[in-house]
Amino acid sequence: MAKIEPKNGKYKLDDSRDTELEGIDDKKYDVFTEHTKWDEAKSKYGHIHWFASYTIKDKHGNAVRELPEYTIKLDKPDSENFQLYYYLDEEAHPFSHEGAEDKASKKRVKARLSIGDPPTGHYP
Repeated sequence: MAKIEPKNGKYKLDDSRDTELEGIDDKKYDVFTEHTKWDEAKSKYGHIHWFASYTIKDKHGNAVRELPEYTIKLDKPDSENFQLYYYLDEEAHPFSHEGAEDKASKKRVKARLSIGDPPTGHYP
């Protein structure tokens, strides 16, 4: 796991969708990249394009399952009719999204989550 340092209140995950997390209190929590659950999600739900995986821990190093709502922003997938998913408890769960401001001439979407360790993906 690699710790991600926030810049201007955002955690940039450096993945294929330029994912950013906002609204996570950096005085209470740390964000790390994570691959174990990502690999599990990819093997169980191969039809979903898993693009990011992270985990949020409290300052004592404990994994946080739930926390106050935060925002995830990412480049919009090419398909007009896509669905976002997060992977938790060995299941892929759909979650809603809405449009966000463009970034570097790329269309963006945003969603709100309150879970601390989800791989995220989209289909198609």
